Amino acid sequence: MLASNIRRALRPGTRLTITTIPRQFHSTVPKLARYTRFEDVPGPRFKPRKPWWDITGWNTRDRVIAAVVASGGVYYVTHLEQVPETGRWRFMDISPSKEAELIAESRRQLKAELGAKTLPPNHPLTRHVHRIVERILTANDLGHLKTAAPAAAPWFAGGDDAFVSAQGKLPTGASDKEWELMVVKDDKVVNAMASFGTVVVFTGILPLAKDEEGLAAVLGHEIGHAVAKHSLERYASSKIVLLFMTAVAAIGLDFGLGSVLGTLLLELPNSRTQELEADAIGLKLAAQACYNPAAAPEVFSRMERIDNANRGININFLHTHPNFETRIENLNKRLAEAYSIRAANPACAGLEDQFSGFRDAMGLVKGSPQTVWGWA
Repeated sequence: MLASNIRRALRPGTRLTITTIPRQFHSTVPKLARYTRFEDVPGPRFKPRKPWWDITGWNTRDRVIAAVVASGGVYYVTHLEQVPETGRWRFMDISPSKEAELIAESRRQLKAELGAKTLPPNHPLTRHVHRIVERILTANDLGHLKTAAPAAAPWFAGGDDAFVSAQGKLPTGASDKEWELMVVKDDKVVNAMASFGTVVVFTGILPLAKDEEGLAAVLGHEIGHAVAKHSLERYASSKIVLLFMTAVAAIGLDFGLGSVLGTLLLELPNSRTQELEADAIGLKLAAQACYNPAAAPEVFSRMERIDNANRGININFLHTHPNFETRIENLNKRLAEAYSIRAANPACAGLEDQFSGFRDAMGLVKGSPQTVWGWA
């Protein structure tokens, strides 16, 4: 049938008509997708996320870090104590046996490093520094110097025996702790320190101290460090810094960054706190020994003038010591209390005139005062 129709259409004279049927286009509006929460359609490997406090959801690494932090926190809290002189809370885990070990090692190192430059006990400078240190220790029941120095000219009427009698104490004080003194001949080092029971004075600090009152203020500050056991505190705090650095490294940060953060956030602020604390304690120690409390801010004022003449840009945040302005201000606020301490000590009665005449008394030892102190 189809073939005959085709032949008929192809006969000569047959008109062929082509009819096109228009193509129909159909369009449909897409349906809006319905929002579906992920939890409503979990995948085959989906596991619900547990809250951070749920320990069952922690991996091994998280559990180890948490255990270290928790145990460290418990250890830290159980080894907190208050500084008796100021009431400040601090971390301290040094046993008496460890303290004795550190004292012995510190003295050994100091003698090995500075022994060749240490002045003999009978040197005029050693005798006078010895007397100032001994007076501060005796007046505050802190012990006595281990190495006895030859008797020196009395620095006020009545001499040392009168002072001890007025104090009602033996020369060794109520405490039997033995301290050591090293006066080091080095005029280029402007420093003094008291660490682990050893007092070290470099001759370079003497011109800055100016007189016995000023040197007593400096030594009171340094002995204040030793009284508050700041060296032991820094030794104990080093463990906290190390733990902090380790924790920073454990969370993926660079260990070097942890060291920098530990220094800026822990070590430096703590050091500045200790310096201000030693200022406060030292002021009381010197006042109890009948020295003029006003000598302390005067010494720091002289230090500030020298520092201003030699320093560049001062970034106090990066300094282990507070700025001099802060220290002088804090000392001035405490002067009234220090004067009360000195006034309450019967051994200090009537000593104002003797203190003001100190330079003349120093001349009785050897030559002029400038010759004795070595700043001619």
